[in-house]
Amino acid sequence: MAGRDRGGREGTGSRRGRGERAPEKRSRRKPTYGAAVRLAAILHGLHERPFGWSFESIQDTFGIAGRTLSRYADVFARKLLDSSGRPLVEVERRGDKRFLRLAQRSTPTEAGAWAAVSFFFTWSMIRHLEGTVLDQGMDLLWDRMLKALPVAQRTRLGDIDRKFFALTLTPKDYRGHDATIGTLVRALVDQQRLELDYASLGGPARLHEIEPYTLLGYRGGLYLLARSRRRDGILWFAVERIREAKPLLAADGRPRLFPYPKSFRPETYTAGLFGVVEGPEVEVELLVHNDETVAYLAQRTIHPSQRVVRRPDGRTTVTLRVRGTVELANWVMGSAPWIEVLRPAELRDEIANRARAAMRLHRG
Repeated sequence: MAGRDRGGREGTGSRRGRGERAPEKRSRRKPTYGAAVRLAAILHGLHERPFGWSFESIQDTFGIAGRTLSRYADVFARKLLDSSGRPLVEVERRGDKRFLRLAQRSTPTEAGAWAAVSFFFTWSMIRHLEGTVLDQGMDLLWDRMLKALPVAQRTRLGDIDRKFFALTLTPKDYRGHDATIGTLVRALVDQQRLELDYASLGGPARLHEIEPYTLLGYRGGLYLLARSRRRDGILWFAVERIREAKPLLAADGRPRLFPYPKSFRPETYTAGLFGVVEGPEVEVELLVHNDETVAYLAQRTIHPSQRVVRRPDGRTTVTLRVRGTVELANWVMGSAPWIEVLRPAELRDEIANRARAAMRLHRG
């Protein structure tokens, strides 16, 4: 079929040399703005997170791959610059995680206010330590933090105790244990050996020579993880049951120190516990009898080992692997009659006995 050359003359189209290919038609892609919108949304999100936004969380929020987010970070670093040519957004590494954050010079005032809010709310969650040396230290830090803020920010934080409030269920009262807590804190920091006069629950008081390793907060209570020479092992000590704590002294009158063991990890002695009463490791299976409790368990982690499984018959089971069932039994009783213990048989029998005893107490 005849065609026209560039000059408009008719031709057969055979004038091209051998090996010369006809030009391909290129279809224009319709421009998409998804990437630009995501970049803008990420930047907006960073203004709401002055301490940074983890790569993992950003990927989950926008449904993007790590490689895509790395390209976005590169765009921020090369294109989003201040008047001096410095990036306004930076990548920060914390351990093995990466965070995007606004460069600190860009919003120091707002970041300071966020730090104050975060500090206050965290502090409010341990208000059961009021009156102790730990509370006094937090009070001092709070005063210094406020003084570092501009007057306008301090004014906005004037009602912070009503805007941020934490309720801790059944916390212990440590106002009468300030001297003990102070001794424990100093011994932990300076790695001093101590002598504890300790009254175990329901037992006689005993003296323990210890190396204190960890002060642990759990469900409104304070506990000390320490190596005791009396038992030659790591023990839990409830702070409120320590009658006296004093440094052990060397012949020259100085405190006896110890090297903090590099291999010690608190999680080794807390993993698998349901509460702080340790016992034999056992597999527990619970049957949940109402949807409200299923929803409650789906939103909370009552134990790191928990597995919530929906059975073919529509009912839900929860399995746990715990070291000791004393406090688990208390929790099950508090959730009755919606949770049934399927195994182990010993725990099922204990719950049944407790339930019968409760019925006898409450008969009219």
